[in-house]
Parts: sequence; C-alpha cells; structure tokens
Amino acid sequence: HRAARLGSPPSGTLAAQAAEARARSARRREEAAARAAPKIQLVIALALVPSVLLLVAAALLPALAGP
Repeated sequence: HRAARLGSPPSGTLAAQAAEARARSARRREEAAARAAPKIQLVIALALVPSVLLLVAAALLPALAGP
C-alpha cells in the first residue's frame, strides 16, 4: 500500500472530513427549519383564525336571531 509507505493513511483525514460535512449539513438543516417555523405559523394562523371565527359566529347566530 503506497499510502502507508509514503505517509499517513487517508482514512483518518477522510473520516474527519466526513464528520465536518455531516456537521455542516446538520447545521444547514437546523437553520432552514428555524426559518420555516414562523412561515408555517403564519399560514396556520391565517387559515385557522377565520375558520374558528366563522364556526363561533354560526353557533351564536341562532341565539342572536331569537325565538
């Protein structure tokens, strides 16, 4: 094996580079998830709040209309 004769084997270097690549990838995924959370909350709020208000209004309408 030429790598062992001429210097250190590449396995240690490759393992370190792979670990760094995995850490960078995980950090990017976490940052993307952090940016997505407020957007998801906004969509849910814009869809959920009006529908709940309509349900409450529909439930109160017979009581307000009288006998």
